[in-house]
Amino acid sequence: MSPARSKRQASVPHRRSRADIVKAVAVAAAIVLGTALLVWLLRPGPAGIPATGGLMNRQPRASWLIGTGLIVAGLAAWYTLRSRRTRSRAKIVLPIALGIVLVATVVGGIVWPGGLLRHDVAPKPAPTTTTTKPGTVSSTTTSPRSSTSVSVAPTSGTGGAGPRTGTPTTTATTASPSTTKSP
Repeated sequence: MSPARSKRQASVPHRRSRADIVKAVAVAAAIVLGTALLVWLLRPGPAGIPATGGLMNRQPRASWLIGTGLIVAGLAAWYTLRSRRTRSRAKIVLPIALGIVLVATVVGGIVWPGGLLRHDVAPKPAPTTTTTKPGTVSSTTTSPRSSTSVSVAPTSGTGGAGPRTGTPTTTATTASPSTTKSP
């Protein structure tokens, strides 16, 4: 006969060892840091502007190659440590397998069709255009302290084909940093 339930000893809660706690904290920190790294690497750039954003956005070929290499290395380590045949020789098999994965990744980067890295060219700045009325003659003289602009508008209705007559207009501006002359 078994003793009554009230006389049985209460079960003692299982205490975690310090190694288990350290391992759990390390795994949690690795997950958080890995997620933050992926968010930073995958951030998108402004729409329509090449060569912006995260590294995986700017260099997708290299990202695919490195990501594939890391996945294959993880699978090789998992298989090596889980298999009964290779677990006893893990100190020899694991470095060899990871070395083969590293060499295959480097060779894959060298022989990648079209090149591994993508060289985006930054967009050219928008050209500045100045428009003038046909037949208007304009010249600007600039000194470090002042600017004078003289314009003569035609008075004939020929669109600038006739003689240029009219009243000159002078505009003065101060504190201009450059000297330009328009024909």
